[in-house]
Amino acid sequence: MEEEEETAERRQAELDFVASAYGEEEAWVVEKAAGCHVKRRLALAASSSELGGAENCCLTISMPEGYPVNEDALLGVEAHLCNDSSSSPALRKIAINALSSLVSECRRVVREHAGGEAVFPVLARADEWVSTDWMNIVETAIADTNAETPTVLTKAKNDSGELVLGRKLIHSHHIIAESKRKAIVELAQHYNIGGCYKYGWPGVIIIEGEEADCISYVEEIRTLRWQHLIVRGEQHVHVIDRSELEKARVLPSRMQDLGDDMSVIAKQCKEAGLEELFLTSMKIYRNDGEKDTKDERNSNSVDANTHRASYWRYGVLCHVDHMNDAKQYRKWLRKAAAVAGCTLQIKICDATAKRPIIIVAVVGEEDDVKIFMKRWRTSRVDVDSAGRPCLERMMTVLIEGTLDREKDLDNVGEDILAHVGSDKEEKLIVSEACLTQILRAIGGPSWSDEFASMMRSRR
Repeated sequence: MEEEEETAERRQAELDFVASAYGEEEAWVVEKAAGCHVKRRLALAASSSELGGAENCCLTISMPEGYPVNEDALLGVEAHLCNDSSSSPALRKIAINALSSLVSECRRVVREHAGGEAVFPVLARADEWVSTDWMNIVETAIADTNAETPTVLTKAKNDSGELVLGRKLIHSHHIIAESKRKAIVELAQHYNIGGCYKYGWPGVIIIEGEEADCISYVEEIRTLRWQHLIVRGEQHVHVIDRSELEKARVLPSRMQDLGDDMSVIAKQCKEAGLEELFLTSMKIYRNDGEKDTKDERNSNSVDANTHRASYWRYGVLCHVDHMNDAKQYRKWLRKAAAVAGCTLQIKICDATAKRPIIIVAVVGEEDDVKIFMKRWRTSRVDVDSAGRPCLERMMTVLIEGTLDREKDLDNVGEDILAHVGSDKEEKLIVSEACLTQILRAIGGPSWSDEFASMMRSRR
């Protein structure tokens, strides 16, 4: 009986999340005798005026009996095109062929979350598929159609004999699988591409080589299965011949694995004079009027954490009363934040106390942060005294809103910046004074003041 009640409660929490996170025309719930179904409407737009219009797709997520408590009770996922679309026959054909990719990706996410709540991860992957995979599918279809037409780059090379040295920064949701890390290196060697990459969350690959080879590298790396992969920044250097092209290289001639620390690849880019290319990994783009002089660039900090902090716009600062299964709880928070596209900070101070101070900060784009918070409130993130999965009922939001920190973080000490943007277990426990400075660096005086006020109330 208890298991049935738990199943019903956890299912209802997910349905409540769908109702709160989406509009009535974006997602809705259908109750039938055969079970409960979540419907999600997805717009498959054309990326080119050649195709025109958009196709509407309906994704159906079905909850079987026993979900989500029973590990064998997996969500069902199906998709079909709606009849209310107004697109060209060419776009509809592309969409029909692409649906199997969407369903396959969603079902993969279902399997990864067996024995737990999976509706939100599936919906998040579907949204991401529309913004990345679908656009790549459409662009590939257009390119195949126009394959007989040489590109402008090829013509320029053939007509003038001029070579172009290309550099590209490729951003991925994550790079974890050994097979992908191996492919990144082997493909670079195959195309005579140099550069470096960072694995983990997020994944960043920076390549350098003849532009035509860089394009081929990107096209081939995209054929691997990615949750998200996009070229965020690129540079071109026109050279006279191959000898000059080789001299113009500033990155390692062979692809280097720089580990999972963003500050390491940031330092590599700084030393190579590619600071602006690196900044595109955080969606920071400078026009000519915003470029620093050489002297200014040399005097400014290029630490990855500083740049990441300068990009944050919205945040929530929370106090969590306790974590019974602390390791799994933190693991859930980090994974949920990565799925939502947010940056997470978990810090503990007064660690030797009977009930340590647990602070969780989540920052990013406002919509992403709010989606993360809704999922946090409606998911079984911890266990109760009996070891049963439970919702978080004793989390307090200290402050939420647009971040008011100062844009210039140059005055923040390196020891504090080492924590900002880093959420590794070895940096989990900090002093109250250190945490105060960390929160000020992230959210400004209002965050550090709220934390100070909470600490005073506990004394």
